[in-house]
Amino acid sequence: MGQTRHSLLTSWFLFIVSFVEGGAVMAVEITGAKLIGPFYGNSLYVWAAVLALTLGGLTTGYFLGGLVSRRLPCRRTLYLIMLASAILVMVMPWSARLVMTATLGLDLRWGITLSCLAFLCPPLICFGMVSPLIIRLVSGHDSKVGHATGTVYAVSTVGGILATYVVAFYAIPDVGMRESLLFTAAALAVFPLVYFSGLERRLTGQ
Repeated sequence: MGQTRHSLLTSWFLFIVSFVEGGAVMAVEITGAKLIGPFYGNSLYVWAAVLALTLGGLTTGYFLGGLVSRRLPCRRTLYLIMLASAILVMVMPWSARLVMTATLGLDLRWGITLSCLAFLCPPLICFGMVSPLIIRLVSGHDSKVGHATGTVYAVSTVGGILATYVVAFYAIPDVGMRESLLFTAAALAVFPLVYFSGLERRLTGQ
């Protein structure tokens, strides 16, 4: 038990990553629904597609992340995925417009679904891959998996709850959708930059 607690305490930087990732999920989900609005409205169809494909993207990411965590369980892999997610979030305002312009001629439900698949699912798949990798890096051994899993998902969920309020109540109304996504992308990109600059090793002593 003492070793498990020590492992969790020394992995504080990874918990910050998990917190930001959880917040980014909600920021992308809410902003994605708002990006669809000018093209398809804010009907039940839009929210059903966004919610379903958010879950679908995360589920796919969880599965792929589980595979990756077995074959490439290292911080470099984690931060490359974070970098990919940052880039995908950064281009969302433009990719969403291109995709939805191309799908406007389709049936309403198909247009909404295919649009979400094209511009919303890719960053969410990356987000889903993050938690399995963090759990693998934090736990290290099978005996620690349960404790690590609960802590990682709790931290990620708290980040998601806070981001939901911040994005919906303040960021989008006061700053704008594009700026909110760019800020989210920047927050995600901080972690790969810290890792590849060597600063993370100095901060965590690892």
